[in-house]
Amino acid sequence: MKLFNTLRLRMIEGKRVKKYVLYAIGEIILVVIGILIAVAINKHTEAGKSEDYTYKMALQVKQKIEADIALLKATRDDISEDLKIYNLYLKANKTDSERLQVVTQAPFLVTVSVQFAPINPILSTAFDNTSINSSSLTDKLLEIQQDYKSIDRTLKPMEDIITEELVANLRHIKDNFNWYEKLVSFNGKFTVDEYRYFGSDDYRNRVVHMKFLYLEGYDDLLEAFHELLINRLTELNALLKHDHKGSL
Repeated sequence: MKLFNTLRLRMIEGKRVKKYVLYAIGEIILVVIGILIAVAINKHTEAGKSEDYTYKMALQVKQKIEADIALLKATRDDISEDLKIYNLYLKANKTDSERLQVVTQAPFLVTVSVQFAPINPILSTAFDNTSINSSSLTDKLLEIQQDYKSIDRTLKPMEDIITEELVANLRHIKDNFNWYEKLVSFNGKFTVDEYRYFGSDDYRNRVVHMKFLYLEGYDDLLEAFHELLINRLTELNALLKHDHKGSL
């Protein structure tokens, strides 16, 4: 009888252990499921925040592109006006009024008369939070960022070349003519003898070279980037319109 009771006690204890193990496993499973649900909710929340951030960032990029398009157009309009005086200077047979116009502008054609487009790239840190959200809008923003990097890599060296040419022309005048102060102070009251240099072959060659660099080379780059940004703005507007409808 005692042996029977001992065996019965062991069986009861064995069942308790088994039940405890099953209970513990169940608790672990519930904890894991809870963690997975929490992670999923957190990811969903973060994704929602990222989508909102991406949309807001896209609106800011849109504003920048619109501003830069206007800036490029204004710069190209100024260059177009400069081209008129360059062509007038290089014109063979000028009227008296044309000669008078050239006289007032000629001293500054290869020294200070240059308009650059201050196009700044998009900072890479601005897109840090967009990487969480993989979407067509995110891809377009990253593509536009690369476009701006390309613009910066192309325009800056050309601007440096033109600037170096301007400085070289100023240095040449400084080292060879005693009326340099009149030029840099925009006095403009040159004597007839001083004006002769602006009609010389040396100065004409400098004007031709500046026209080649600035009014042709640089302006061609601005035209290409102007068209690029217009296309990117159209694409971005389409994606913003689509995303806005999807959020309604």
